[in-house]
Order: sequence, then C-alpha cells, then structure tokens
Amino acid sequence: MVSIMRPDIATRWTSRNKHIDDCVKAFQLRAWKYENVIEWIPFDRLSNVKEIGKGGFGSVYSAIWLDGIRNVDKIKDDDNDVYKRAREPSSTVALKTLTGSMENNNDFLKEFKSLTKCTLNYNDMLAIYGITQNTQTNEYLIVFQYANDGSLYKYLRKHFSTLTWETKLQMLKDISDNLDTIHRSAFIHVDFHSGNILQDQQSYIADLGL
Repeated sequence: MVSIMRPDIATRWTSRNKHIDDCVKAFQLRAWKYENVIEWIPFDRLSNVKEIGKGGFGSVYSAIWLDGIRNVDKIKDDDNDVYKRAREPSSTVALKTLTGSMENNNDFLKEFKSLTKCTLNYNDMLAIYGITQNTQTNEYLIVFQYANDGSLYKYLRKHFSTLTWETKLQMLKDISDNLDTIHRSAFIHVDFHSGNILQDQQSYIADLGL
C-alpha cells in the first residue's frame, strides 16, 4: 500500500504585489507534486547572497535558502511505503533578476511564467522554487536550482580535453531534451548559446531568451 499526498499550498503570505501574488497562486494550484509547489520566498530567508554573473538583461546570484528545497522522504512502515514531506535546510539556490524589474515587473513575470510552465509540464528542466524580492533594491528575483559547474561555455573551456564521447553525447541529449520541452510548451528559444546552458548533474537550458 502506498500513501499518496496532495501538494500543500501555503496561504498565509503576500508579496504585497497583486500581480506577483496571483501568478504564484496560479502555479501553486497547477502543481501536482509537493516538490513542485512554487513559493513566495521572503528575502530574509536567504543568506550569503553573492553575485556570480551579470549581463545586459540582469544579474545572477547564489544564496543559501534557510528553509530549504522541498522533497519527499520514503519511509518503510511494516509492509507499507509512507511518503513524508520534508525540506533540505540551508539549500544552495540561484537567484536571477531582470534589469528594471523593480519598476516594471511585466517582463519579469513573462520570464517566470514561461520557465515555470516548462518546469511543471516536464521533469527535465532546471527546477524553479519561487519568487523573492530584494528588500534593499526592490528587485524581484526568480529562485531556482543552483548549477554547481556554471555555464556550459565555461565548463567546456575547462574540461573539454578530458570529456569522453559518451559524456559529450549525453550532454547533447540533455540539451536536445530541454529544447524539445521548450517547443512542446509552445515557446521558441531566440537566444540559444552555451552561456544560457548550465551544467550540473546534467545540462540545462536556463534562459529561454524570450
């Protein structure tokens, strides 16, 4: 016998921005797994925020999320499998903002909605955890999975000579699968290059270039 859990949805929160609140709540209702529930993440629950990348469209930071990433622990109870909701406290995450998001959050929400739609529809994309707002700059930021090895561009410059053909083909498959996910979600990538691909346990397309 398997114990099945419905996603929980926290309701006692607000970003103090109706458009942000409505967006987060809409995706919370679409999540079919506990791990996929999008959250409003108060900025004071993020520590050790460091800038790790910057471009014309915005900046990327690493941070420690004190509450941590949602996961499900499998526990044996006699002959039953019981699944318990849990967190990974002090998880390393990435934060991304778009230039001007404090004045005009339409472009920010467009990017967030597009990425989250791809993530909820398929399991091969970079995980999206929620939205936060820098309390000093008022910029909105997407909170998402941290990729330990950085961009594919930098990764290949450092490791290309030692990569096996098997690894190269697997990376190509990961990227192709992500592109297929984007197309199946009714989007077309318009800024596809190795700087927009992140490398962790697999390769991920991190920016849709919309």
